[in-house]
Amino acid sequence: MKAVALILALAVIIGCNARVVRQTDVTPNSWEQTVDRFWQHISDLNEKADGFVQNLSGSQLSRELDTLITDTMSELTVYRDDIQTKLRPYTDTTTGQLSQDLQLLVNRLQGDMLDAKVRSTEYLGELKTMMDQNTDDVRNRISAYTNKLKKRLNKDTEEIHKTVATYLGELHSRTAQNIDTVKEHVEPYIKQASETATNRFTDLSVMLKSQAEDLGQKLETQAEGLKTQMEATAKDLRTSLEGKINELTEMISPLATKIREQFQGIIDKVKESTSS
Repeated sequence: MKAVALILALAVIIGCNARVVRQTDVTPNSWEQTVDRFWQHISDLNEKADGFVQNLSGSQLSRELDTLITDTMSELTVYRDDIQTKLRPYTDTTTGQLSQDLQLLVNRLQGDMLDAKVRSTEYLGELKTMMDQNTDDVRNRISAYTNKLKKRLNKDTEEIHKTVATYLGELHSRTAQNIDTVKEHVEPYIKQASETATNRFTDLSVMLKSQAEDLGQKLETQAEGLKTQMEATAKDLRTSLEGKINELTEMISPLATKIREQFQGIIDKVKESTSS
């Protein structure tokens, strides 16, 4: 029974782990939002008015983009660590490979963002230089670049999602197989345990019934013996009392006869006195 309990506990744990794997496939959107803000910051160079561009220095733009890049990398690190922490109980090998693959993709995203920062700073410099001239050429090049950058960042983001989804899918499938395997092994033990418990219950019922019948017979026998003993005692007591009564009658009878004779003598004397 202890072995069955342990196997059932294992099955429950694996079932809970399967739910954790499914729940883990919830992607935080904080780092994605930061990537979007990064792209929007660059796109603003082409969309906002000349006054905004003229007042924005290259160092300020570089600092703002560096901050967004740093925030994105920090949020991706938290995201990666959260995935690894939730998946570590299943297999260290898979978790390690996931970490390596994610790191490559994060490095690529970081490289694309750093390249975009350099290019944007250069475009800003060109816009500020040509502010009094025709800036359409520069703005067209910025527009074309921001479109390409959007596609590149979207691709980097999608690759990260696909990688995580692939590993989660494999782990979910593996966990489901483990559950089926445990179920196949556990069911025979459960059936055997159920049959054993049923047999033991039946044996216990038979034993208790037999003991109850034996006890009933013993009580009935003891009751009969007690009845016979009481009847014999009552008979002996009655016989003894009758004997004592007879003895007492024999003892009292002469005395009663004597008392009657004396009483009769007194009566006779009283009669004689009355006659004279």
